Amino acid sequence: MNDNLRGHPVTKFTGPIMDTVTVFGADAEEGHSVAVALLQDGTFKVRAVVQELGSPLAQRLQVSGAETVSVEFNNSTSIQEALKGAVKCFAVTSTDFTAADPLQCEIQQGYKMADACKQHNINHLVFRGSHHVHRRYGLPARHMDAKACINDYMNEIGLPKTELIAPFYYEHLLTSFKPAQTGIDCYKIAIPMGETAMDSISIKQVGPIVTAILKHSHNWIRKSCLLSADKMRIDEYAAILTKHLHPKQFKDSRISVKTFVADYKGPGGQDFGNMFEFWKKGAQKMNGAITSSLCPEIQSFSEWVSENREFIISTLEKESGAS
Repeated sequence: MNDNLRGHPVTKFTGPIMDTVTVFGADAEEGHSVAVALLQDGTFKVRAVVQELGSPLAQRLQVSGAETVSVEFNNSTSIQEALKGAVKCFAVTSTDFTAADPLQCEIQQGYKMADACKQHNINHLVFRGSHHVHRRYGLPARHMDAKACINDYMNEIGLPKTELIAPFYYEHLLTSFKPAQTGIDCYKIAIPMGETAMDSISIKQVGPIVTAILKHSHNWIRKSCLLSADKMRIDEYAAILTKHLHPKQFKDSRISVKTFVADYKGPGGQDFGNMFEFWKKGAQKMNGAITSSLCPEIQSFSEWVSENREFIISTLEKESGAS
């Protein structure tokens, strides 16, 4: 051994220290997309907040390199623990339409997240927000109104935040808004948009977009990002499904909001009906150009259907029922 080194500790190079991003809802649609994209990018350490640490999804995130933690959202201390040592955060709240008061339940959840981010000096929060629907038009859409109230509170307490506003998700045509089978290989889409074009995007592309925003925080703090990968009338969505899923045929049911609400299976039908009414009024101005700049690999609806053809067909052919 070199005498000059004798008695001196050897410093081992371990590479740069990566910032930690806490991702709430990592076992739900948007949060999972964000966690996966961050892990694939490799710029940040990922702390994935899940409901059950032993779930297959949580275990897959662990294998991919995420630290997984479980949080009790009614417990402020539990939320604080999820943010210890984190520098950035993706936050999304969920609406429980079966709760006694879904609006206040979600708002309180969001306020606790906001207070925890403030206490831990999170330097950039990306929050999945929304517009005020009830306040602007007198149409209660609790899943949107709650997020708008939470976003207002985050602004009031001065969080360094980017609000992410999403349109209709392609994937929801396979769950909550699955086309109804009306005959052999015949389906109708019951979305009450009339002749108004509807913005849309794939949930899977939310992750790469949030990753790009977090990597360029200086460009995005105190701004809103309104996503759109495609925009068409419902009959045009139907035509694309027909084109790619032959011999299946799809049509716009031309349903009214009133009929949609009456026919909707599951809780929240009036809220979703009012959401579509809000979109029909053109009050939500999305930005396809910014969306494409953040995610150059953005998929149009046609590309998404083509890529997922077999999965879409198998999902449609399962027994109908609310997801």
